[in-house]
Amino acid sequence: MQTSRRESLYIIANSTAFNLLSYLVVFLLFQLTTIAAAKIFDIPTTLFYNKIDFYGGVGVWTFDSVKIVYGSGNVMLFLLSILFLVVTIKAMEFDGLLRLFFLWGFINSMSMLLGAFIIGAFNYEGLGVVLSYLYLADTAKMLILFIGIVSLIAIGMAIVKPMLFTANMYYNFLEPEMRMAFRLKQFVLPYLISTFIILVIKYPLSFYENLLLIIPVFMIIPLFIGTGVLPTYFFEESEKHIRISIKLVVVTGLFIVLFRIILGIGIKFV
Repeated sequence: MQTSRRESLYIIANSTAFNLLSYLVVFLLFQLTTIAAAKIFDIPTTLFYNKIDFYGGVGVWTFDSVKIVYGSGNVMLFLLSILFLVVTIKAMEFDGLLRLFFLWGFINSMSMLLGAFIIGAFNYEGLGVVLSYLYLADTAKMLILFIGIVSLIAIGMAIVKPMLFTANMYYNFLEPEMRMAFRLKQFVLPYLISTFIILVIKYPLSFYENLLLIIPVFMIIPLFIGTGVLPTYFFEESEKHIRISIKLVVVTGLFIVLFRIILGIGIKFV
């Protein structure tokens, strides 16, 4: 089935918008959870678009406060990723565009979660602050790195079918010959475009945050491994139309503008 250039751009635009929207939602929930944990220890904070500023003397940072403040967000990511995955699987055969929000949400939340371990083992930011208190040996850090990357790839392999089934939003079937173009339009290009936009709106980013943006690659790679043996997928026989969701694009654009303006000023939690 041939797709026109305009229709291809519609697919890319829809997926990019959902990826950006899900990333910002997951990121904000992570930051707000961290701030809520800081409130337990009466640590004042200010939320910005690319970081949280913590205030208070050195005395407020005990092992318990460090563990809870810097670890709570990752617990939230774990629970959120389970929620996104359940919705994605339950809605796999529905053809609504909204399913992409939950799929990208799962990819983003799981990437942030495992990425925090992988990068944090070698970088004293984020979860790395907690891991630094454990005085891990280099062997243990390499083991965390290896297990984290393998886990990401394994999870990516497990969600290949739900990812390919998002083709039912636009097509009645997905043949092996169509997969390469579809994977590029639905996942690869939206990821690259979204990453560039995130780098722009959250500039400047720390080295830790920059590396976190690369982590989803390990979950997308399985889309190109061994999928040639998969059969043709047949979906609903109802007539399909490839359209851009103007409402989605506008909502995402407004969300990005408000995110950058409001959090550029900062929100204080005292």
